[in-house]
Amino acid sequence: MKFFYKFIFLILVCFSLQSCLVNRCKRPQITGYIYDAETKKPIENCKVGETLSQSNGYFSLDEKRYRQFTFFGFEAPTLAVNETVKKEGYESQNIQYIQPFGGGLKKGAIHNADTIYIKKNILKTN
Repeated sequence: MKFFYKFIFLILVCFSLQSCLVNRCKRPQITGYIYDAETKKPIENCKVGETLSQSNGYFSLDEKRYRQFTFFGFEAPTLAVNETVKKEGYESQNIQYIQPFGGGLKKGAIHNADTIYIKKNILKTN
């Protein structure tokens, strides 16, 4: 009988610990287009985060998630995303996205960054 109570206690502890391990959003999937600010034409091979834009300027950053141990009743942390947009010969920009309760976003979250226009770098080095 003593073994039975220990077994039940162990099962309860395991279930309560599992429910405290939650899946959090580190970055939603981010999609959009990169265009030249002057010519309004798409920019190919522009580095956006860890990916490159396609010939039509389209880019897509994959969603990133992590698991966190938390206690019941605690709110999800604020989600703050800052991804750099770089292309040689152009001024760099950042995609900034803040969601106050963003860490609790469900799997499959998407942020449409729409169209980002970047300017050519006018500074010349001699």
